[in-house]
Amino acid sequence: MSERLKAIAAEVFGLGSADIDFSMTPDDIEKWDSLNHLRLITAVESEFNIRLSMSQIQGIECLGDLGSFVEQAG
Repeated sequence: MSERLKAIAAEVFGLGSADIDFSMTPDDIEKWDSLNHLRLITAVESEFNIRLSMSQIQGIECLGDLGSFVEQAG
């Protein structure tokens, strides 16, 4: 799961997978703006066939948070 999530984040943010760390926040990734946040959520929901709640989406402060929500949903 973690490598798939890294690959999705790398694609959305235009980075290499090796450059992605689960502690990264929007402050660490220049392209992590509100639009790319939604693109990230949509891509993750599609890839893992899950639906995140609005409170979960709003509660994502780092990539690790998103990973935790994916694990809980799966």
